[in-house]
Amino acid sequence: MTTLLLLLGCAALVLVAVYVPGYAVARLAGAHRLLSLAIAPAIASAIAGTTAILAGAAGLNWSLLPYALGSLGAAGAAWGLRRAGLELHGTALQERVPLLSVIPFGRWWTLGAAAIAVVPVAVAAGSADRVLERWDALYHLSALQRIRETGNASSLVIGSISNSAGVPRTYPGAFHALASLVPSAPVPVVLNGAVLALAIVPWILGTAVLARAVFPRVRWASAAAAIIAALAPASPIDLWVHLSPTPNLVGFSMMPGVLAAAVVLWRDVLRVVRIRLRRRDAHPELPAPVPVRRLAASLLMLAAGGTGLALMHPNVAVMALILLAVLTGVTGMPLWRRLPVLALAPALALVPIAVLAWTPLASMVTGYGGGLVVPWWSAFGEIALGLLTVWPMTIGVVIAILWWPGLFRTAASGPRWLAAAWLIVAILYYDAAVDSSWNLSALFYRGQDRIALPLTTLTTLLAVPGLQVLRHVVARPGTTVRRPLAAALAALAIVLAGTSVPIRFADAAKNLSWEYPGRGRFLQHDEVEAFTAHAEEIRGNGAILASPFSGASHMYAVLGLDVYFPVAGVSLTTADRTVMEAAENAATDPAACRLLGTKGIGYIYQDRRLYAFSEEFSALDMIGPEIGTVVFETDHSRLIEIDCATQ
Repeated sequence: MTTLLLLLGCAALVLVAVYVPGYAVARLAGAHRLLSLAIAPAIASAIAGTTAILAGAAGLNWSLLPYALGSLGAAGAAWGLRRAGLELHGTALQERVPLLSVIPFGRWWTLGAAAIAVVPVAVAAGSADRVLERWDALYHLSALQRIRETGNASSLVIGSISNSAGVPRTYPGAFHALASLVPSAPVPVVLNGAVLALAIVPWILGTAVLARAVFPRVRWASAAAAIIAALAPASPIDLWVHLSPTPNLVGFSMMPGVLAAAVVLWRDVLRVVRIRLRRRDAHPELPAPVPVRRLAASLLMLAAGGTGLALMHPNVAVMALILLAVLTGVTGMPLWRRLPVLALAPALALVPIAVLAWTPLASMVTGYGGGLVVPWWSAFGEIALGLLTVWPMTIGVVIAILWWPGLFRTAASGPRWLAAAWLIVAILYYDAAVDSSWNLSALFYRGQDRIALPLTTLTTLLAVPGLQVLRHVVARPGTTVRRPLAAALAALAIVLAGTSVPIRFADAAKNLSWEYPGRGRFLQHDEVEAFTAHAEEIRGNGAILASPFSGASHMYAVLGLDVYFPVAGVSLTTADRTVMEAAENAATDPAACRLLGTKGIGYIYQDRRLYAFSEEFSALDMIGPEIGTVVFETDHSRLIEIDCATQ
């Protein structure tokens, strides 16, 4: 119960840290209430990521204080720009119409849909501090622990966790900066609470506001989109359990809110342009029809949101720019002949992508071999049937039955940019799924699981016109759906949503249960108990040298113990290989044993049950107990304290 309360407290604190400053900045810039709520998380991400870099450069420990100062600075900048005339206009989104309760019991429907997504994961985890058994989860746990130790959450240094020497490496750190604002709580609880908050609330709320922005005349669009977003199989919370690319999925959770701002602000710019063009037709002496200040204010707001997405993970910003290019290109094209400058909007959106793709900046992801490769017909089936690689289930097919009619309807009668965006993202998904030689998905690690989230955002929106088509099928135009039929459809929806619960639990158990057939585990229950029992004895007496695929790697974040390899996938240096060779020879070579001491190595941990086997670390398991004293032993592992005096 205590850890559960801590988890909820962490989630609440992160939400407050995200929504209060982000909302305030957007409101001070002139945005209305709903749009401010939608874009608030991305603005907060920009504040946290930027302030953490500045704090790191100034030698100031990262905490709520520098974040509060950064938030005040951003709020002051927004107020100053507004006073200078750079104020947002046209951002109202039917403010008096409730976002969720526009349909009967809309908030309860949404809460129930979110529960269907979250409860199976919680049950599979069993406890609030359960560690997700995924490669990336270990990295983010260790990164949070490193921030807690050093007080530095800068994106310029946070990647130091990936090497034993602690050499600074660049890694997008906005998520870690936000999560590490939570003081004192155990790191696994902090990570789980932050993901729980940021993978659910911005995703559902942002998608609801985006639906209202895209379909302003459909009063119930926001509530329908929120419910579908919560139930969709390829959602951020599901991707977290499936693969755990945490900053990536949190960024995609925030992206719908930024896209909502782009839709509203760009539509307002085009509205003013059309009005001024008509006036200029009657009065040619009038100035150029481009609303420069209005456009500049919109660009600054979108730049703030885009910066937040980029500091969360760059490929989220890439996807946002692709969608922005489609939005501005398709909707602005009818005006290009009269106002060619509007064609610059999609072109400028694509420039950063070109710079990233064709320069060494993208080298960290473009060389990646991709994820699961499937045949071409299977890739088509995943897209067409809604059975995306992130947790394919029947409810995905049900949602596809809704969005396919919506796709044809938008392609025929608009908004056509939405259909065009779906096509482009579907092509990216296909490219990743088949591991195409075209490399169109190179900036997304050639992994369809990551692209599944923006594809889900688009199909959720397309489900709205799909529901309109369904309504026309079950009720004549101009009439309402009869109550018995509406009740029957609601009952069917509940049953279909409920059928996904066992599948969600089974999929979550693959990476959250202590044991699962055919899947490796970093942690075993008995070794966690053993490390916990001896933690005070171990702490401060040297680092633990072990395979990063053993349970020892997690002890850095879970118990705060010093571990030589605290993340998986570490690139071994010459110094690392020298240390491991010394460990192999320490039992018979006093010089080798002393070398371990000079490198701060105090323990050797050996484990036969690994997350994955690596030949590079296998020699560590061959070292005998004569190197020192056995601290504890389980049926699959043992921890040896090195004692050079025995040599």
